[in-house]
Amino acid sequence: MRYGWLAVLMAGTGLTWAQATPPKADPAPAAEEIPAMPDVADLISATVAALPAPTSPPVKGGVNMTVTALNPDVQQSVRDGMTCLHTGWDFEAYRHFVKALQQDPDCLMATWGVGLSLLHGSDDLSKQREAAFNRMLGLVDLGYGTDLEHRYVYGLSMLVKEGAQEAANIFGKAAEEYPNDPQLVLLQALLGRGGYDITGDATPDEERAEKQVRELIAKHPDQSYLKYALLAMRAEAPDLSGDLKMARSISAESPQFGPYFHLLGHYEWRCGNAGPAQAAFGWAGDAYATWMRETGLGPLECPGWTKAEVYRAVALASKGDYDTALAAAEAVCAVEVPPDRAESDGGRMLLWEGKTLPARILMRRNGAGDLNKAKESLPSIEETKGLREHTLAVWSFQAHSTAVGAQLAMEAGQPEAARLLIEDMARLGSNFVQTRKVAAARGEQSHWMRCFQGMEIMTSELNGLLALRGPEEGRGSAYNWFLSARDRQRRASLMMPPMVLLPMGVRLSDYLSSEGEWDKALDALEEDLKTFPSDYELLTRLQQVATKAGKPERAKEAATALEKLEAE
Repeated sequence: MRYGWLAVLMAGTGLTWAQATPPKADPAPAAEEIPAMPDVADLISATVAALPAPTSPPVKGGVNMTVTALNPDVQQSVRDGMTCLHTGWDFEAYRHFVKALQQDPDCLMATWGVGLSLLHGSDDLSKQREAAFNRMLGLVDLGYGTDLEHRYVYGLSMLVKEGAQEAANIFGKAAEEYPNDPQLVLLQALLGRGGYDITGDATPDEERAEKQVRELIAKHPDQSYLKYALLAMRAEAPDLSGDLKMARSISAESPQFGPYFHLLGHYEWRCGNAGPAQAAFGWAGDAYATWMRETGLGPLECPGWTKAEVYRAVALASKGDYDTALAAAEAVCAVEVPPDRAESDGGRMLLWEGKTLPARILMRRNGAGDLNKAKESLPSIEETKGLREHTLAVWSFQAHSTAVGAQLAMEAGQPEAARLLIEDMARLGSNFVQTRKVAAARGEQSHWMRCFQGMEIMTSELNGLLALRGPEEGRGSAYNWFLSARDRQRRASLMMPPMVLLPMGVRLSDYLSSEGEWDKALDALEEDLKTFPSDYELLTRLQQVATKAGKPERAKEAATALEKLEAE
């Protein structure tokens, strides 16, 4: 029977690989029900087929694995693809695997690599993804590949079929039998990790996974992709200062590789080094821009460029350089996304992150006229026509427009209009919750989650601001609203900046200051500096509040920190 033992694993659902669910207890379908093995051409998109062959990623210490292939060039292309996979550049990984297949159509690991590199990718590559999985099964059934390579196939199949933990178990068992292959342990760790809980503490599974990867690094100190993997795993940890040196070292060793510099920027920013962070993101953006010039592609095919430029603008804003930040944000926002490309990875990044960025920076600064500018910067209804059937990002546009409108109403002395808009914001959030399954089906779940958390923060913030402008007897509720907003504003995730850019400790401190609670106002700022160290808005208020609280030495320290921030 075609596809052999893997057919039994995958059969019985009537779904594609991308939609696969745990198997039914029914017998495997008859052979005629299983599709014929796709041709290798079905794995290669027209865009990638038209590109020049990719060059090896400019990193020190990439993957070094023995691959069953027609010649050494094919082997190296597969290794290059794996290096890109482990360093967060799936599209470039896909190009390398395609390069291998163009020379050796029956290379099992190249086929496996296409499947994994497209697993969570753009919907516009879904046909290539499904073809890769089906061809991979057929190659195994025909006897291609070694036992070790079959373990890789089995692990990927279990990832699709049963989920990350089952796949981690498969790779872990394979690692016991093949102890000289660090990728197996790495995949076990990446798929079996538990992340960080709401308090910021590492889960037991996260601690175990990080320990595994640190042991791998000790055994293979020259393989930088292992260090990148560890740093990416730890990107949401409360304190990143202990690994900042490692982030700097892999970037210094590979000075032309965008993903390493983006990771470095994230570590610098989280450690309170806004100047070095914006420089690192600039280098990442330049590296991606070079790649785009060499390939003739643009931001729609290179989400890494948008991601780096968005974070660079935020780093600039966090050090108080708003004019430069806005110029960077407006350049990203100006990139057009045709409706038929809204489902690409690059299109999604531009829509969810880039199109609201100028407004988010202006809302953070909130100077004279900034809210009006923010409203004008958001996509108009006319500009969103044709997008709704391709993306949920239009909800983000509406949420930010409503938040800006409510603040403008408050500025105009129209509390009732502001209250109605805040109620609209709450309803919008309730309705947005109903789209979660749609987001997961479209591959927009991470964007959806960031937006949802941002909507929760903005709703609490708006209620607090309205309470401040209301009757005296209701002003006290502002404290609870701002406290709620601050509690919801967590650390940057997915190596992306926060959705709401103003630290909510600012709002909390402003309220406490208005009540003459100077010590408590100072505590609110100090607490937020743990999450957003060296933030310009926090330090500016801290200098003022510390003076009022009778702590001149702390005010002087804040002034010194501001001078350092400006000089970076």
